[in-house]
Amino acid sequence: MLSVQVEDTFVQEIDELVKESGKYSSRSEFLKDAIRRNIEKVQESMVYRKKFRAAFKELARKAKERGWDGRMPTPSERDEMAREFIAKHGIIEK
Repeated sequence: MLSVQVEDTFVQEIDELVKESGKYSSRSEFLKDAIRRNIEKVQESMVYRKKFRAAFKELARKAKERGWDGRMPTPSERDEMAREFIAKHGIIEK
């Protein structure tokens, strides 16, 4: 069991969604579903981050083999590397 405080405006929106959607029988069911979906989203994000870190370490290893001087990439260089990785691996950010 978990108790949480929710702002009145959210409670009203939840109540309206429960009533209008017909998908949920109660606030609790709505919140359980929202929590499940968020857990899945966070877990998926963690998997992508782990893959990215592993790929970045491999990239650093290869770069050192090719004479990299150890200088860390600038933020814009890191952004570009991330875009290239995402494009190469077909990752779609949600």
